[in-house]
Amino acid sequence: MVVRWTDIAEERLKNIFDYYLDIAGDNAAVKIISKIVDSADLLGTMPYMASEEKYLSGQKFVYRSLVVSKLFKIIYFVDEKLECVVISTIWDCRCDPLKLQEEIAKQRL
Repeated sequence: MVVRWTDIAEERLKNIFDYYLDIAGDNAAVKIISKIVDSADLLGTMPYMASEEKYLSGQKFVYRSLVVSKLFKIIYFVDEKLECVVISTIWDCRCDPLKLQEEIAKQRL
């Protein structure tokens, strides 16, 4: 399956890179982003490998979350009709999960 990133997910990725670039330097920022992107790419071959995200039940899609390095979750859903995995956002696990519901609700997919 093809892996597609929403604009919000791409923006989150850029913000994560910029943050770690400032506090930890180029090598650390690249390492973190690479781990996230590599994990997302893996979803193209194993789209159902992650569990359903309990905070997003009852939404339009069945959202799943793949934990990456204890700090981040890749929030995504599988679109069988389009044969793709859609990365909705990259979520910082330290944030209030109720805000995740708000962010997903704002997306127009």
